[in-house]
Amino acid sequence: MIDLSIINNKFKQTMMHKEFIYHPRDFRKIELWKNVKDEEWYNPQWQLKNSIRSVDQLKHVIKLNDYQEQEIRRVVDELERQGKDPLRITPYYASLMDEDPFHPDIPLEEKGNKRLDPIFWQSVPTPANLLFPNTGREASMNEGSRSYGAAYQRYPNRVALFVAQNTSCASYCVHCQRAKSLDAMCDVNIELINKGLFYINFNKNIDEVLVTGGDALRVSKKRLQYVLEELSKMEHIRAIRIATRVPVVLPMAVTDEILTLIKESANRYTKGQEKYVYFMTHVNHYKEITADFAAAIKRINSYGFTVRKQTVFLNHVNDYFVTLAKTFRRMFWVGVHPYYLLQCHKEKGIVHFISPIQVGQIYMKHMQGWLSGIVRPNYAVNIEGGGGKVLLMPLNYDNLNIDLKIEDKISESKAKVYTWDDKEIFDYEALGRATPDEYNKALRIMDKFIGRKGVFVPKIILIDNNGNYIETTNRTKLPTFEKQKKAVLLGYETNQSGMPITNPAKISKKLDELYQKSTFSKK
Repeated sequence: MIDLSIINNKFKQTMMHKEFIYHPRDFRKIELWKNVKDEEWYNPQWQLKNSIRSVDQLKHVIKLNDYQEQEIRRVVDELERQGKDPLRITPYYASLMDEDPFHPDIPLEEKGNKRLDPIFWQSVPTPANLLFPNTGREASMNEGSRSYGAAYQRYPNRVALFVAQNTSCASYCVHCQRAKSLDAMCDVNIELINKGLFYINFNKNIDEVLVTGGDALRVSKKRLQYVLEELSKMEHIRAIRIATRVPVVLPMAVTDEILTLIKESANRYTKGQEKYVYFMTHVNHYKEITADFAAAIKRINSYGFTVRKQTVFLNHVNDYFVTLAKTFRRMFWVGVHPYYLLQCHKEKGIVHFISPIQVGQIYMKHMQGWLSGIVRPNYAVNIEGGGGKVLLMPLNYDNLNIDLKIEDKISESKAKVYTWDDKEIFDYEALGRATPDEYNKALRIMDKFIGRKGVFVPKIILIDNNGNYIETTNRTKLPTFEKQKKAVLLGYETNQSGMPITNPAKISKKLDELYQKSTFSKK
């Protein structure tokens, strides 16, 4: 007979099904905002006006030594010299960072001793953003080659419509695939929008439109209303997506006013069946799932809108089984439905964020059965150059090593992938390339910046000066997970076998005894 007693383990305190809402720092205890009142903090205009735009502000929010401060200034200055706007963080989102982001409070089972704060990594430019200048390319999505006006199309029935005003993002993500588009000022003029709307109306195959920016919730209400009302007039448009990271970085801006505007404008001139409106957001780590975020999602849901999410698979942020599982489950528990786990782009300046495809496949494989299918997203890559999204699992993965189990051998992080139309085949190589000298120099730079070794571990294909392959830096032992280990890592209560109960029929006699003693038998 199986013993029903619960075994204690060292991960018990982080069980996923216990307290799962992240609690940010109290803004009143942060030097920069110690005199701020609640009504100011929860005012989205105050948040935007007081966004962190300089290192002078940042150093009053997190601990930086003189060298770290100096290096961040150097990087910000260089990115500004290149025409970019590199630093913009809302006070709310900054409050999610640990006070000491170089020694964050991250559980050991998530490689906590080898991590920087995930919010810091996503939002603060570091020397890493200037490394490996010869790998990756700017504007890798090549959106201009598949556009008419502000409409960008990769698939037969759906387009993205860019409506950005003054970049339109509340906070900047340093890993953004459109980093080049966020140059100092990005403003899509109304003529381009009108040309895009014209094309959408012209092409009757299109039934779904992604309204994006930047961030669709950061454009003026007038512009958003205009775009949605024009789409409402088009009978062939059946679904409208609102692309926004506002619930994550500025949840107090998800107001009844803006949601009412969307609900009314999207169907103001619709005849017959209403158009389906849903939100696309972007959550990369469970630290972003706060009470304020959950409240924003609940408010969106209350208007009849579904919220779906994309998570980017990011080295140094969420590239671990436990971290991904926590993030997927907790998002769903607050009302966000899965969509994609996206392989990070080979955009210039962010290749240190790329984790090998094969490692992502292993993590997703080991979630099968252990996590509900309504929680797990599809693992996909958005092919650079406009090829569109292709699934990396269960098909189209590591066909170069087709006779091997994915745990048996590390590939060169290549995969044979096919675009939706089967016309173009990419021997897709996810990782960036660098010479050994470039790689070793990068390690020295980041070890000094972070103040400890072994935290910054970029996954890079090493090449000689002629571009010939030498080795891949991620050739370490691939992660493996025994059943018992997964049970512990996922926080499941287990029995003496080290496994959770999955078949009550095997212990029905014991359950009958306990049932008779329970309150359920008295009802």
